[in-house]
Amino acid sequence: MADMKIVGFAIVIVILLIAAIAGFYEYSTISSKYSSLQSSYTSQSSTVSTLSQELSKAQANASYYAKLAENNFTQYEKLMTEYNNLESMYASLEHNYSMLESMYSSLEANYSKLLTQKVGEQYLEGSALNTAFKIWDGIAIESPSDVTPYLASNFTATITGVPFAGTYNLETFNSTWLSDFFSTYETVYFYTTALPTVTEINNDTFSINTVLQYFVAPTSDPVYLQVFNASVSLTVQIINGMPEITSMTWNGNEVSPSTVIAGYPSQHTLQGNVVTDIVLSEINALGGEFAPTTITQNFAPNAQLEITGTLPPGLKNGTYSGLSNITTFFSNWDSYFIFVAEYSQNLLPNGTAIPPSVSVTLSPNGTMAEVMANVTPFIGFVNQGEPGFPGIYDIHVDLTAYLMYNSTSAEWQIVKETWNVNEIPISQDTLYYNLNQPIFKVIKESTVMVNASVGAIVQAGNIVSIVQPGTYAALPNGTLLSEYNFSLVIFSLQAVYPPAEDFFNYTPTYAFAFAINGHISPEYSLVTSSKQASPAITFVYGSDTWTSWTWFGGTFNGTAYIGGSYKFADNWIYGNNVLVNVQFFKPVLWIFETAQSPIGMPPKPVNVSVGEAYGLTPINAYSYTVNAKTGGVITAGNIMVVIKPGTYMQYNGENLTTYNFSVVYYSVSNLPSPGNGQEPFIAFAYAVNGIVGTNVAFSSPVITLVSTPDHNGEMWTWLSKGYVFKDPIVLGNGIMINLTFIHPVPWVITLPELNMTSTMTTSSSSTTSSSSSPGYWG
Repeated sequence: MADMKIVGFAIVIVILLIAAIAGFYEYSTISSKYSSLQSSYTSQSSTVSTLSQELSKAQANASYYAKLAENNFTQYEKLMTEYNNLESMYASLEHNYSMLESMYSSLEANYSKLLTQKVGEQYLEGSALNTAFKIWDGIAIESPSDVTPYLASNFTATITGVPFAGTYNLETFNSTWLSDFFSTYETVYFYTTALPTVTEINNDTFSINTVLQYFVAPTSDPVYLQVFNASVSLTVQIINGMPEITSMTWNGNEVSPSTVIAGYPSQHTLQGNVVTDIVLSEINALGGEFAPTTITQNFAPNAQLEITGTLPPGLKNGTYSGLSNITTFFSNWDSYFIFVAEYSQNLLPNGTAIPPSVSVTLSPNGTMAEVMANVTPFIGFVNQGEPGFPGIYDIHVDLTAYLMYNSTSAEWQIVKETWNVNEIPISQDTLYYNLNQPIFKVIKESTVMVNASVGAIVQAGNIVSIVQPGTYAALPNGTLLSEYNFSLVIFSLQAVYPPAEDFFNYTPTYAFAFAINGHISPEYSLVTSSKQASPAITFVYGSDTWTSWTWFGGTFNGTAYIGGSYKFADNWIYGNNVLVNVQFFKPVLWIFETAQSPIGMPPKPVNVSVGEAYGLTPINAYSYTVNAKTGGVITAGNIMVVIKPGTYMQYNGENLTTYNFSVVYYSVSNLPSPGNGQEPFIAFAYAVNGIVGTNVAFSSPVITLVSTPDHNGEMWTWLSKGYVFKDPIVLGNGIMINLTFIHPVPWVITLPELNMTSTMTTSSSSTTSSSSSPGYWG
């Protein structure tokens, strides 16, 4: 191809040379004409101009072709140089090829000569042993072409024991024994336990004896590592100068890997650990509430999960076939429980707990395992919003898992799992720790005898309850009792959790209850004589982060209330470190719940100016802004005032929905005695927007609690004329209660005068009342 290009370039150069010559010729011709015409210039001056133009044109063409010829000649010389270089390189390569071809021919001849040579007599023994190792290695390589070339045409093999006992000739050994061995085992290693012995039978025949050990892994069960220990005897004969094996005797037996590898655990132990780990991982995943796909990751695609017995209401027993359905069950499990504690064991008949049992069957045709844990408890805490919340279920599962080894995916898989479920009381497992059965144990109880005509006050711990005058006890049969025992009972809590609606917001702390004649049951009631509800008023010294839920449905044995459940949330009126309820009229339980942030909003303090009222001089005042819709509790020294929700202030024909409420203390230094040996102790009044007077009225009576010595104390309304009348009160436990005030006017608390000869007595509960007057209590 390079020669053709050079020839092409040469032709182009020749053409260009001819063109250049033609140019020179044209120039010569015109020059001749020019000389002739010059002699006749005078006669042919008219043609001079034309001829001059032609001459100029010819001169230009001559210069162009001369330059073109010069350039083409330079390129021609360059191409010729390159051509000569290539020609030299080609000649050198041709010479090297000839040398290599000669060397190859010589090596080929030497190789052919070697192939025809026979084994020398001095190498016969080593050649026979080499042939033996070749077929042993060929068996490990699992290649017929690495075995059969070393077997004589009259080869026979006698195999006893393992693997594949029988008598074979060359053809059947290849088609049967080797074929079966190579298809059954996928990984093979071998060695001899000692150097083989080589014995010369005659000049061309040798006997080779050794003990071989083959480590094999079945194709269908790669985890089943087998060791074949075989006593092997070979007869090797030199045939046509080449060693060939004419017979083989193989006596094999299978031994465990630990027999030949010191300290190597048994295959059953190894695989038993693997399958036990798989099942325990599943149980742990159920406790950890892992993703359903993680729980089922070791299940076969066509696995079955069979569940019998009783499950919690959010789960269903039955047979779940296929990975998708099993995953769905575990997904429901994960949703139903918010927390699960679990462990797994086998419980013997004598009560002894042992680890789960495992049975592993290993064979070349497939490996199976069975893991059993006859007592696998799951202690599950029901999730919010699920049936049975907030219950705790103690589920005991008799669990058996059946596994197969999948050689395709190279892993163990659960093909079937059975659960026999029993639900037991959690106390059987937790013993001294009650997690599921709500129990309320009495830690304090106060009881008073109530006379319906005068009411009563009872206090236990930080709780004060007032039974209003005119309150009867209604029994389940409809009987009304005018005298009865009323108790205030405080309980500790066991296995009581937050209500479902506020499970993550509240923390149960303790509980209290009313009891009528020792009974805590919604079948009893506090009522008026017309059987209308007459709630006990309950003060609790606590925080604005407190509230309560009503609980009943259990039983009370005098020392503990057992069972029951939440029923509904309660409404409280809040003040500064106090909350009041005015709705409880059934002797049931109320569980205090605490939140992280305030639940109620107490009235806020405000500055209000107050002055003299009805001749009394103010010495102190507490003022708060009240929202009539929510009401509130006013705390003012030793006085608390409960303004019930919906209590409006009526002034000048208007209902005030927001107003400033004040408790004003007055000096008693100049107040007279109302008589009957009583002396003024405390004088106070309410004020609305700074006004004290009868021209202002509450839409419903306020509740007044005064912490004061209660021994025969009295309360009097004070107006312009002084003492007007005695107000009805309830006394007891250092507390004075009034339930009738509807006007913000002054009142004076009096106590009996003591003399040196009198003996002071106290009463746990005493009451006094006066006849109705056209006054200011409703």
